[in-house]
This record gives sequence, C-alpha cells and structure tokens, in this order.
Amino acid sequence: MTFKYKLSDQFIDKISEMEEFANGATQVSVKLKNGKIYNQLLVSNSTWIIAMRGFASLPFSILDIDDVFQTDEDKNPNKRNEWTFWRD
Repeated sequence: MTFKYKLSDQFIDKISEMEEFANGATQVSVKLKNGKIYNQLLVSNSTWIIAMRGFASLPFSILDIDDVFQTDEDKNPNKRNEWTFWRD
C-alpha cells in the first residue's frame, strides 16, 4: 500500500525514536514554518503521514513542516480508532 505524504529523512529519524501507540503507528503533532501547530497526525512506520483527525486531506504542504513532536495525548491517545486514511 502506498500513501501520499512521505516525510523527509530528518523527521523519519526523529519519529522512529518516538512512542508508538500501535504496531507501526505513531501519533504526532507538527509545527509549520509559519508557527502554526497541528495535532493528531497518524504516521505509519515513521515514514508516512496517513491520516489526521478532522481532515479529509492534509491541510498544509509536507514541505512546510518545521518540526515534529509528541504531546502527552499523542503518546497515549484517548481515541485510537475512526481514522480516515489517505491512500494514493
């Protein structure tokens, strides 16, 4: 299966060190270059943004990501299902 939004190597390396909440799935937050923060992004195998709560598609360019981090909610999400996945 392929997905639309592949992260750059610098973020793949960083996410690979973060806490997964399911096998191969990591929930993260991102800070964009303009300072805006988005939460509840689902990343598969530290490589692909495959879903984001409340959005049918990614609401920003993958190139606009300045940082990737985890909040306490990302590390232990209250809601673990009902994702709408973005596939090619």
